[in-house]
Amino acid sequence: MAIAFIVTLEKQLPGQAAYAKGATGKALARESDKLDSVARRRNVNPITSLLSENPATVIEQLKADGFDSSKMRVPPEQWYAAAEGLKTTRALTEYVGANLNDFKQPNPILRDLKAAEALLVEAEAAGVRFHFSKTDF
Repeated sequence: MAIAFIVTLEKQLPGQAAYAKGATGKALARESDKLDSVARRRNVNPITSLLSENPATVIEQLKADGFDSSKMRVPPEQWYAAAEGLKTTRALTEYVGANLNDFKQPNPILRDLKAAEALLVEAEAAGVRFHFSKTDF
């Protein structure tokens, strides 16, 4: 099962449907270690530091995996300013675009970053916070 990193918004926006169709987030998840390293060198938040999950979703997954969620402390969902996500996506887009040979498949990474950036621009304009979420494909 493959994992993807997708943008989750605090409330629905019109551009969210187009984002869902255009970006898979698989490339971001696949290259997360390398992208996080680049983000740290560029002095922006790594994508994985902007990950959070809905506690109800986490509890459902724990139950599905056979764990007793009542005995586990599930962290609250964290939200971040869209401006922070924009700093990260723009810095990573710039780096990946300038260093295509550093990545096995740079085009899917760039596609995912640009789709995330477009949604985050809309979120920032609307004052909506976000976080990246892990999802299975």
